[in-house]
Order: sequence, then C-alpha cells, then structure tokens
Amino acid sequence: MPITRSAFQRYRLIDEVISRYPRRYSKQALFELLQDRCGIRSVSSLEKDIQRLREDHDAPIAYDKRSNGYYYTNPQFRLLRLMLTPDDMEALDYAREVLAATQGASVVVELTNALQKVRQSLDIVREVRPEDGNGLGMGRKVVYVEEKILGGNRQYVPVLIRAVNQNRQVSFQYRKHADPAVESSDSARTLHPILLREVADSWYVIGYDAVSGKEKTYALDRMADLEILDEPCAVPPSVLAYVAELFDHIYGITDTTDPVEEIVLSFTPLFGYYVKAKPIHQTQEVLRDDETECIVRLRLAPNRDLLMHLRSYGEHVKVVKPASLAQTITESLRATLGRY
Repeated sequence: MPITRSAFQRYRLIDEVISRYPRRYSKQALFELLQDRCGIRSVSSLEKDIQRLREDHDAPIAYDKRSNGYYYTNPQFRLLRLMLTPDDMEALDYAREVLAATQGASVVVELTNALQKVRQSLDIVREVRPEDGNGLGMGRKVVYVEEKILGGNRQYVPVLIRAVNQNRQVSFQYRKHADPAVESSDSARTLHPILLREVADSWYVIGYDAVSGKEKTYALDRMADLEILDEPCAVPPSVLAYVAELFDHIYGITDTTDPVEEIVLSFTPLFGYYVKAKPIHQTQEVLRDDETECIVRLRLAPNRDLLMHLRSYGEHVKVVKPASLAQTITESLRATLGRY
C-alpha cells in the first residue's frame, strides 16, 4: 500500500538516525527528534512507525538495552534503497498520463509493465538475506542471477522523458558502430522525441527527424552531449500515428520496410513449452499443440531482430511460412556453416 508523504518523512528520518553507526538514539531522543521535525504527538506513534518498518519493509531494527538505543542488526541496510517516494510515484503517474495522451494505450502498457518489474524486483530484494560465513542456515544464498551488462547512457532516459513531457526538441552527437569516435559535424543530430523503448537492457529513443521527414530510432549508448532545446516539437500527425503503432507488428527495435505477414513457426514439443510460457510477441497464437510439435502464428514484419531471435532456437524451430523468411533463415544457416 502506498505510504503518505508524512509517513515517508518520518520513515526517512528514522532510517537516517538508526543507520548512524555507532551512535544510537534512545526511544525518548528519537521521539523528541520526530516531534520537532515531523510533529508526532506521542511515543506510541513512534513505536507504531517502527513496527510498520519492521513488518512492511523488513527493517532489521533492534534495541540495545546496554547503550539504550535503536540500531540495525544489518549495518548495510538502508530503507530508502527499497522505497519509491510519494514524489517518485506522483512523477511516474504524471509520465503515464502524458504518454497516454501523446502515444496511446500501448505505450502506457509498456510503462505499467516496467513499473511492475520494479515492484517485483523490490519484493525480491526485501526477501533476500545476506549469506552467512559457511553458506548454511537462514543466511544461505538463495538467489543466483546472471550479471547483466546494461546499455550505456541510461542517465539520458529521464532527460528524454522530460523532453517528451515538455514537447521540446533535443540535440546530440551520434556515433554509428562503424565510426571510431564522435568527431565530425556530420554526427550532429536534432530530433523531435516521441517515445522511448527498452529492449534487452538497452534504451532507444524514437522521434521525428525533420531533415528526412520521417521517424528515426537512436540507441542511447551511441549518443553524446544530449541537450534539450528551446524549440518545440512539431511532429506530423501521420508520423505520430505511425510511431504509436510501430511496435504492434515489430519484434525488437529494428524497423523495416517489409510488409506485415503471417508467420507460422513449428517448434519441437519441448521448446513449445517455452514459447507458450514466454510468447515471442503479443500477436502470437497457438495453432496446434500435441506430442509431435507446437505450431504458433505471428503477425509481424520480418526484420533483423526477429531473424536473430529465431536462429537462437537452433534445430528446435522450423519456419513454415512465409517462404521468403524460410529462405532467409536457410541462407543464414548456410553462411554460418561456411565459417567452420
């Protein structure tokens, strides 16, 4: 349940005080501080806050009778690492409203899914306990995760969101993979940003390029010197409509001029379970599922990202249709074998 601003203010102060190792505040001293800063009226209110922190946020708060003060049994614990402030939630709700008004429902769904991931991650973090010395008992390691290399320039995400919210153009330097560095004036870009998209832990901004008269996609990890300009965005309605529906029939981030097609894939029964549990795309439909194969249908415009994804299934997938995609996969596999 979201906490109020006044409760968050009290929790933040309690966390700040208790984490000041080795100094410890007595109940009376902590109450007087909260009374002065937050206006609480009784010691019982302090006791209720501490109990809520223990129960709702797993704060390891204990009381040392000898030093007459509260402390964290885990000195590394900090409450604010596990909380979104009321201001954070208000800003996210505002961003969601702006996106709903400018980019449509599909983008709002993406934001909602992203927020859900954050909440689920925080739930996991709250449950994880530090390991003990021998890896046994309550402190044993219970979560093994693969270390991810996240896409660069993630600090640009809030800047670009602000630009979209304020309907302002942005300028930046852009380096293509073939370029060793950002150095020529040709690499300067001006964009009317429309939306952001996260794919495989990397961020991209999609916007209107007035020079070419069409939408363009830029990877944040290849951007530099990003600035918000004073000039307002002026995106043609046709481009706004196109971008709003761009990912309805695109896998990943790579745009394509190819038309949307009916793609039918045949998976081995084992990999059919994986594809059903984690669909390739929201357009996926299961046409057949038995002991011999699992056949699914997608409505997508074939692009490079889809090709790479299908190749990752190896011998467990076969492209039934269209014939053009099956031929592209065949040629790609032959080229791969030719390297050995």
